[in-house]
Amino acid sequence: MKVFSMSQRIYYKDLEPEAESIIKKDLELYNCMLHKAFKICFDRAYKDVTYSETDQRMIKSFYGTSDYFPLSAIYEAKALVKSLKCREKEDRDLIKTRLKKINKIIKKKENQLKKALKKKEKLINRSKKKKYTEEDYLYEVQVLDPNIKRLKSIIRNLKFRRNRNVFKLKRKMPSVCFGGKKNLRSDLETFRFKRSRRMLIPGRRQGKYSNNLFKLNIDNDMLTYRSTQKDIVFKVQFHKYKDELYARVNEKHNSPDKAVAYELMDYGEYFIVKAIFEKHMNLPKTDTLYGAIGIDINVDHIALCETNMDGNIVLIKKYPIHKENTKNKRNEELYQLAIEIMEQCKSKKKSLVVEDLNFKQLKTRMLYRPKKQNETLSSFAYKKILEKVERKCLMNEVDVIKVDPRNTSKIGKEKYTKIKGLSVHYCAAYVINRRGMGFVD
Repeated sequence: MKVFSMSQRIYYKDLEPEAESIIKKDLELYNCMLHKAFKICFDRAYKDVTYSETDQRMIKSFYGTSDYFPLSAIYEAKALVKSLKCREKEDRDLIKTRLKKINKIIKKKENQLKKALKKKEKLINRSKKKKYTEEDYLYEVQVLDPNIKRLKSIIRNLKFRRNRNVFKLKRKMPSVCFGGKKNLRSDLETFRFKRSRRMLIPGRRQGKYSNNLFKLNIDNDMLTYRSTQKDIVFKVQFHKYKDELYARVNEKHNSPDKAVAYELMDYGEYFIVKAIFEKHMNLPKTDTLYGAIGIDINVDHIALCETNMDGNIVLIKKYPIHKENTKNKRNEELYQLAIEIMEQCKSKKKSLVVEDLNFKQLKTRMLYRPKKQNETLSSFAYKKILEKVERKCLMNEVDVIKVDPRNTSKIGKEKYTKIKGLSVHYCAAYVINRRGMGFVD
């Protein structure tokens, strides 16, 4: 699994006099290469453009540098184009799902409109036969006409939304803006700074230091950066996963996991170096032989249910989530919850069972629901909670089993609430748990 280790803040004032200008020039040069490499890869992928020379030779001859910067920029550009294609495919699938839902609602509203127009026609016929009463008049003016007007407006808006989604589906080339469209529209200086503030140099399995441009001396914690002009040496102190990082650098020549990538991020007065490498993961030490632990994540709490080898409940627990907290407090709270759930699984040597949800499809289902319900679901950080729990379990050799989320709450409510005398959320966690163990409800 890929992990990263962040260094401390390295202030430009503590380095050599020319270090700041050299690093910032290199950052600008690298990002210029990245943008050019991305354009070449993008044209090749979406416009079927062919080039006589290789990407490396084109960029190297254009900027007149060594191979290390162009190769790094090309490597990142290819990864960006690949991720762009994956994102485009996901967006197209999402638009198709959205169109199905919009067409379904349009059909429903059109049927309602037809019924309302039929009622209107009946009232017109009654007036022609001089059977039109005062109640008919009030019903037509106060109920029927406003309802017809409302339905026509809804159908018109839905068709406009459908046409927009059809247009998006037909669009062949996606748009990309390095630095962010928001910054481009608001503040040009911020846009230019964010456009060229980072540099990612991929790792290398060959060589002593696992990288082409960054050399980490683990004996004295000194990092040497080989810039386009001269070598810049500075003291560095990595924090998390420091031992694993040093182990990767110490590995033998051409070992599979020896490569270490470094990312340099500029923050104006200082910069930070991020080391990215492969961390060896041990096999999980938990299973479902003697039971499992299932969780049901809700808006304001997490319901936990532990079972034994026969699938019977031995423990239920509730972990509250305070939505009113600030973002940092909420993140800290979720982090602590993930640790508690992981420790519970690790101490009992039981696997964790969670729902395998598609968050893109969940967003589509939120269309045309009540406003308050959508606000609640939007503020609900289900994906963030699940990612934190999964990552903690993975790092601590706890197996995570994902199950089909369909009808877990419904089955729990109809089958187990009365028998077990528990709430719907505990029963949903119980159903999730049993699915992970292989039981069918």
